[in-house]
Amino acid sequence: MKPGIESAVGYVDVIVTPDMSATLDGHEIHPVYSTFWAGYHCEVAARRAIEPYFEDGENAVGSGLSINHRAMAAIGARLTVTAKVSSISGNRIVCTVEVRTLESRILLAEGTQEQVVLPTVRLQELVKHAVVT
Repeated sequence: MKPGIESAVGYVDVIVTPDMSATLDGHEIHPVYSTFWAGYHCEVAARRAIEPYFEDGENAVGSGLSINHRAMAAIGARLTVTAKVSSISGNRIVCTVEVRTLESRILLAEGTQEQVVLPTVRLQELVKHAVVT
């Protein structure tokens, strides 16, 4: 990893669309931003934070995600998702993540996302041996 990763920050700006609503088994439960999509956007923000600091021949794989959904956002809401590197232990990087409304900065969700940095060759080998059955 390159120097400076310990203060890295990544962002994702989101406009909540109907396909991001709380939907299970093909039917909408609530017409609001779902925890699933909050998790996805936190993963993207965390990756954006750390990826510029990979050395040639490095990559990472997600190893943990924890999100507490605190408030609802309606379809059409404008959000910003922020991931900040909060700790590095060996090859494990933890980012704190937040989802907030863009204008009023209301906290919608918060948590952590963890990634493990590995040599690309090692990661490719692990993918080859991923469980199939």
